[in-house]
Amino acid sequence: MRSATPEPEERVAGPQLPGAPVVPLTLRIDRLAALLNAELADDPVYDGVELQWFDDDVHGTGMLAFLSRREDRTVDYYLQPGLRLDRRGYEIGGGTRSWNVTPFDVARLAVAEDGVDAEVRFTDVDGRLIELRVDDRDGVPRRRARLLAPVSAGIRRPTSLLLVWMNAFDLVRVTATPPSVRVDGRAAAFGQLPGARMHRRHLIKYAASVAVVELNPDASERPTGGGVTSGTSGTVTAVCGDHTAQVQLEPSPDLRTMADGESTEGRWRVTVDGARITGGRWSAVRDHDQVHVDLDDLERWRPGPLPWLMRLVTTVVPVFRRWPTTYAWRGTVLVGDPPSVTGRWRRTGGHDGDSYRRATGS
Repeated sequence: MRSATPEPEERVAGPQLPGAPVVPLTLRIDRLAALLNAELADDPVYDGVELQWFDDDVHGTGMLAFLSRREDRTVDYYLQPGLRLDRRGYEIGGGTRSWNVTPFDVARLAVAEDGVDAEVRFTDVDGRLIELRVDDRDGVPRRRARLLAPVSAGIRRPTSLLLVWMNAFDLVRVTATPPSVRVDGRAAAFGQLPGARMHRRHLIKYAASVAVVELNPDASERPTGGGVTSGTSGTVTAVCGDHTAQVQLEPSPDLRTMADGESTEGRWRVTVDGARITGGRWSAVRDHDQVHVDLDDLERWRPGPLPWLMRLVTTVVPVFRRWPTTYAWRGTVLVGDPPSVTGRWRRTGGHDGDSYRRATGS
């Protein structure tokens, strides 16, 4: 869920001047017009489905649909002809199983003031007809929330710290039009939240105005270098349309001026559209012309005010808040002209996603 071709807009605060302080950060941001996601409780082949809608000059206009396989959590992707997406940005779950440019019979995803209208019909790589219909519009304006999607909780081999920030998130309401999904003509059940009779929500998530942020993508995935700032602010900023991501390090390091054998450390934090997402400890040790850097001890996400149901869900299902604590990054800065950064994220345990599946019956 990351970048497209051409690259999304990326800005690094301050001019990239020779001799400026070196900050070991790369920050990228992308955007989605809308998304819809659901777990499947009883389908023998697939355990989840997601629709993403694009409508901009970078990606084009159209739909990307993907289906997660129950057996190994690998993912099959289906994109409409004409969309410009980079498949390297979609290494979620157990990894990519297939990437397919596919003509859709129907492809629609629109978030309105009073709900969501989604319909899709296409044929998967094994010849099965996939059909989904969701429409909970009822004329009543929704009160939506800002939520960090837990998609990164299930990534086994992370290529970045992937933050999917949903500025207008909601759950599908129970209305006179029940949602449906069919795989090869067979109806599949959606996952469920406990207490559905009381809260009258389906476990089908949707959002508009979605920012997709990567912190320190692997050098093996795409070219990367140290973020360079002017002065000593220790801040790197990325902008895409009306979305902004920012990372701040305190105190601001200048790895270029560290003495051989010197070590230093501090704290860092990342915000998306003004909301604090996570942060942690940074540390650096100089070794001749290299500086070894760690980003670790990551903090859980602490949501701000939420509607009562979403507050309950993010509390009862800990993965929503805790998944960032299972990430750590280790990298090396080659102090040269220009400087360069290589590194890799790893998972530190407690990230199998079973607690979420048990809670939702999926």
